[in-house]
Amino acid sequence: MKISNNLLHLSLKEAFLDIVPFYIISSLGILFINVFNIDANTNNIVIKSFLHISNTFSYLFPIFLIIAISYYLANNYHISRFISICISLLVFIKFAWVIENNQLYYNHHMEIYAFFIPIISTYLYIYLYKIKSLKIIKENYIISNQLKIVVNSLIPILIVYLFLTFLIPYISEFLQIILEKFFLSITENFSIEIKTFIQVITTHIIWWLTGIHGTHIYNIFADLSYSQQEIFQNLTSETFIYSFLVFGGAGSTLSLIIAIILKSKNHHNRKISFISFPFAIFNINEILLFGLPIIMNFTLLIPFLLLPIINFFTSYLVFSFFAIPESDYILSWTTPIFVSGYLLGNAQSYIFVFLQLFNLIVGVFVYLPFLKLYDQSQELNNNTKKLKEKFNIKDQVDIIEEISFFKTQAEIIKEKSNTHKMVEDLISGDLLLYYQPKIDIKNDQCYGFEALLRFKTKDNKIVGPYFISQIEKAGYNFVIDLWVINQVLQDLEKWHKKSFFPRISINLSPESISNEYIINKIIRKLKNKNVEIEILERTFASEHCKFMKNILKLKANGFAISIDDFGTGFSSLQYLHILPANIIKLDKTLLDNITTSKGKILYKDIAKMCQHLNYTLISEGVETKEDVDFLKSIKIDIIQGFYYSKAIPFNEVYFF
Repeated sequence: MKISNNLLHLSLKEAFLDIVPFYIISSLGILFINVFNIDANTNNIVIKSFLHISNTFSYLFPIFLIIAISYYLANNYHISRFISICISLLVFIKFAWVIENNQLYYNHHMEIYAFFIPIISTYLYIYLYKIKSLKIIKENYIISNQLKIVVNSLIPILIVYLFLTFLIPYISEFLQIILEKFFLSITENFSIEIKTFIQVITTHIIWWLTGIHGTHIYNIFADLSYSQQEIFQNLTSETFIYSFLVFGGAGSTLSLIIAIILKSKNHHNRKISFISFPFAIFNINEILLFGLPIIMNFTLLIPFLLLPIINFFTSYLVFSFFAIPESDYILSWTTPIFVSGYLLGNAQSYIFVFLQLFNLIVGVFVYLPFLKLYDQSQELNNNTKKLKEKFNIKDQVDIIEEISFFKTQAEIIKEKSNTHKMVEDLISGDLLLYYQPKIDIKNDQCYGFEALLRFKTKDNKIVGPYFISQIEKAGYNFVIDLWVINQVLQDLEKWHKKSFFPRISINLSPESISNEYIINKIIRKLKNKNVEIEILERTFASEHCKFMKNILKLKANGFAISIDDFGTGFSSLQYLHILPANIIKLDKTLLDNITTSKGKILYKDIAKMCQHLNYTLISEGVETKEDVDFLKSIKIDIIQGFYYSKAIPFNEVYFF
């Protein structure tokens, strides 16, 4: 099973999104206690319930995180979700709970373990499960597949548990010592300004990468005692950070919320922003971090890191010129923006309020271009979802191609616009399969049919698949291919009920041939149903290493392999002797040239060479009697083209 960075990224985003409801309740608890100073022993049943859930969530957050990450990793890699969760919990509990003097103690600050343990344990299990020598049941005994998976998982689970419980303590201790020594040696003689700057950058990276409170992790290996020291007279480092660098929480995300409310048209983003806004006023932004999400979001990474840096330098510059008066007011990390600036001026000056306003506005403009890109990428993802729903494709594929990171903004905007139009067209109409007969001219019989895509527009016109090139550019080939697989299966089942068993060939994109999940789906649904797989010739030239294994797998399961459009410009003689194919279809462009003597010689010699290599030949694009006579003369038996029939709808195939 292929390990994909895309799937890891997807699994983490899904896991973080799942725990957003808990964060909403947890954030309310923080507001009640830290902002509104509500007594934890209040008799108000509603508030008391919120506080109880908030405290419970804080206590059990590592458990929730492990379950969520393990679940989605298992779901996306198509392994047992129960097994993945159990392995991760077993390893985590080994370190989280300690028994001393017959008492059970819980180790706090286990979030970093909760993030890495499910990732490492799941990937290690996937690797070990593939090793045949570790399987207890090696033969296909008559037992349920679920029982077979469970039994064969016993040894991999044991190895994962023993390996990680042995190794993690040493790695943890080693890293903690190394990091402590590193930070002490590097930062010991630094000024408080540089220490503050390093803290801001490091904690933001931790936040973005893991979803775990950056300051909590940073405090494990760094001495934060300087945070209560004054970076400027009457201004501590901690107040400097919370009041002027990170409005609305890490990444100064209050600016992002305002940018979303002002400019974003994405319903999900706007909904999360409105929910997050009242909490962000008090610098609580976990809802936004997990719900948008910002964590592991490469599009928003740059402004998330850049904005606190900009705020650092603009604020530092202002405080270098304006003295901070002594004040009796106490500021905390939850003191709202503008209120903290006003109180810092001892409720007499607005200069620091204007500084906060300036930084907030700058932040909005910093986030806006990245928000635009993020909205576009989300719309493309929504297009995929719409297509899957339209064509009733519920399965998740292993890899969905993403827009290249290196495309220019203009290319992305253009692609987004074209893709959006394509999706609207597809949703407004219907996909159809037509079948073009292949004729055995030697025996004057129908050899089989090629399934060809057609589109019924909203005004009921049947047209060709004009959208194919745009589908390829947008990376949606897999959606169409999965629909074709399902539709061919439905048509075959209807024909079989009439005791009609035609040979059907289907075309697959290079992306689908390289996708193990789709190959397994084909085998599961179409095996032993007289189906041929047609593959574009260019696939062999560009995807040789990736798809060969899957082609051989299809052949081993009884599928005939046909090379489509042979001779369209990608032909290479070096492939002819190694192609794992049964059939070669000579492209129409070769046949169009037989009006010349050189064209006839070329066609004849290519056909003769393929015949000597024991390939079955099919001539495409046959339109005239002269074409048929020529093909008979060079002993090509199977032809396909308008001379005999164009592609016909499903209900005409039985009577052909």
